This record gives sequence, structure tokens and C-alpha cells, in this order.
Amino acid sequence: MASIFSKRTAAVAFFVLVAGVSAHACILTYTLIGPDGQIGIFPGRSAELVTGESYTIEIAMREDHNRCLIEPEDTIFLLEEARWRVNRATQPLVLLAPIEWVQVGSREFTATIEFRAAEPGSWTIDVIRECTKGGYHEKLILEAR
Repeated sequence: MASIFSKRTAAVAFFVLVAGVSAHACILTYTLIGPDGQIGIFPGRSAELVTGESYTIEIAMREDHNRCLIEPEDTIFLLEEARWRVNRATQPLVLLAPIEWVQVGSREFTATIEFRAAEPGSWTIDVIRECTKGGYHEKLILEAR
């Protein structure tokens, strides 16, 4: 009797865990490069910046399905809920160059984001890919000191 209960409990726990994991149609990984070197950054966890310094975020994207209808260039980057635009001095993280995607495999792409931390504070970048196959929506949190 006890073994049946523990098998059911384990099965329920497994399904709850699987259901809680995001089901994105694309897999994106991020590396932050700054004056002190590079670190991996993860959606939902904050990374520290120094105000006035310039940084690069390298993005690697892999499509997790066939025939994606959304081009990498259609990925949306929102800084504090506004489009992240090049040289917009009113934004706390100033984008220094356009975000350009490069295809490195049949379903793999990379992009580089160059920016300067212009103001101290905690800033959120929403990364959004809207599609019918699950899409992608995550938040990068950058804290400038």
C-alpha cells in the first residue's frame, strides 16, 4: 500500500514539475560581457552593472521546432515596456548599435546587443517572440549601481 501511494505521489509531483516549466518554441541563452569579463545571465535573475560602463549581451537562439514563421529580426526587446531604440538618451540603458542577427546553423542564430548603463536602478528587458507554436517571453533584469 505504501509503495502505491509513493508511486502516485511521485507521478503527481513529476507532472506538476513538468507543467510548471515554460514551454517555449525557441531556446535563447544570454552572456553578459562587461569590464570585468563575461557571465551567463538568466531570465528572471538580476545581473549587476556599473553606471557609466558599456556592456554587450550575446544571444544564442535555437528554434525548437521546424519551419518557424517568425524571423529572428522580429524578436521584440522592450526596456521598461518601451521599444529599446538605438541612442535613445531618455532610456536608462542606451542601446549603442542596432541589434543584428546572424544565422550560424539551419535553426540557430546569434545576436549582439551593445549598450551603456546610463542611470542607476533596476531595469527590465522583455524579450518577446510571438508565434502560434508557443513563442517566447522572458525578462532580463539588469541592476546598475
